[in-house]
Amino acid sequence: MDKPLGKSSREITIDVHLNGLDKQLSKAKELVDTIKKARSLADDLAQAMENLEAEV
Repeated sequence: MDKPLGKSSREITIDVHLNGLDKQLSKAKELVDTIKKARSLADDLAQAMENLEAEV
């Protein structure tokens, strides 16, 4: 099956596009970004809470 084709063989590149895949990947990236933002906000809130406790 993978035997050489001889001197006339060439490298072939094929682009495959699956319906909806680009949109789903975009949504997944957006979700990752949202989770990162939420973690950052949670860290900011935790630091603010520590400062409030120290001031009481």
